[in-house]
Amino acid sequence: MLIRKTLTWLLSAAALAAVIAAPATAQDTYPSKPIRIIAPFGAGGGGDVSLRMLGGHLSRALGQPVVVDNKPGANGVIGVQEALRAPTDGYTLFYGSTTTLAANASLMKTLPYDPIKDFSAITVVSSIPFMLVVNPSSPATTVAQLVALAKSSATPLTFATANHTGLVAGSVFSRLAGVKLTNVPYKASPAGITDLIGGQVSMMFVDVATGLPMVKAGRLRALGVTTAARSNLMPDTPPIAQTLPGFEVIGWTAMVAPTGTPAAVTARVHSEIEKILAQPEVRAEFEKVGFEPRTTTPQQTAAYILSERDKWAQYVKEAGIPVE
Repeated sequence: MLIRKTLTWLLSAAALAAVIAAPATAQDTYPSKPIRIIAPFGAGGGGDVSLRMLGGHLSRALGQPVVVDNKPGANGVIGVQEALRAPTDGYTLFYGSTTTLAANASLMKTLPYDPIKDFSAITVVSSIPFMLVVNPSSPATTVAQLVALAKSSATPLTFATANHTGLVAGSVFSRLAGVKLTNVPYKASPAGITDLIGGQVSMMFVDVATGLPMVKAGRLRALGVTTAARSNLMPDTPPIAQTLPGFEVIGWTAMVAPTGTPAAVTARVHSEIEKILAQPEVRAEFEKVGFEPRTTTPQQTAAYILSERDKWAQYVKEAGIPVE
């Protein structure tokens, strides 16, 4: 009888302990199924390529498939809305960017989401430097010479643009240099680069991944990079800020999760991404597509997104970009 009671008590205690430990165990075993990362842009571009590289490493680190789900359109809003419809269980993440997490707040009259309130920050993943390029036949071989050329020219120099970042960079350059420039818009960077090579425009701000092959081939001349300090992607090219203090216009990507995702889950994802991007071979993979890998704490990421939103509000206003 005593043995039966003892066994009953032990079984009950074990069952109770299992119930108490269940939530912790479930959380400790994350992930237990595939993870989806929504990309608010089409397949094949730099953002998509960088995410697929990161996703492959993240899959191996977490022991579960990581599926990249491209949802392009409407300045990334379609992808954002898809992410916010998902359960907040950590199995849907969002690969945000300058556009979706910062600039859209100023580029759109009505933004159907709040990048600060609707997402929990995990980490910045990369910076995307741009470069200022001119035709090799240009008399300007430095940023200072280009500024002098713009000031002495009887008519404003022209700059080709194919995206908001290029337009903003030109606007900030114009303001800091104290010169007037004329924007010549293009639907895509290759068309602008073609006209720059052909001498139809004076200069262009283009992302490093697109412009560097042309520079290496001698078809374009790089005068400076748009990062505040020298870029690992172009260590021999000085930052524009060296001539125009305060100049910095870059793109970036960041991993976030819908608000309500368990903190332990976002912490795990942050930890794994941090370890992945610290690996020299992974950093080299990112740099090949024109992305500089970097990581930040969730708190730093949230603060960075907020500061970038405010910065882009000022940029958009100064550049006179129409709100859609």
